[in-house]
Amino acid sequence: MIDITDLQAIVIPFVVTTCIFYIEALIHYHMGKYDKVGFEIPPLKENIKIVSIITGFAFLSSGITYLLEMYFSK
Repeated sequence: MIDITDLQAIVIPFVVTTCIFYIEALIHYHMGKYDKVGFEIPPLKENIKIVSIITGFAFLSSGITYLLEMYFSK
């Protein structure tokens, strides 16, 4: 069995959530712009906004999940 440290328990879900949500955001961006499902990377300024929002919420999600796991494991 693999032992996961506290840091890994936060970092792994954070990275996975960030990547998956970024892909979803790119699809939504394309849908909003062209009214059809697709995949497009927006201009740098918009891309930075999207990544900032996603990383913020991925961090919150990972942190809350970690705290809930610690609370309910006792």
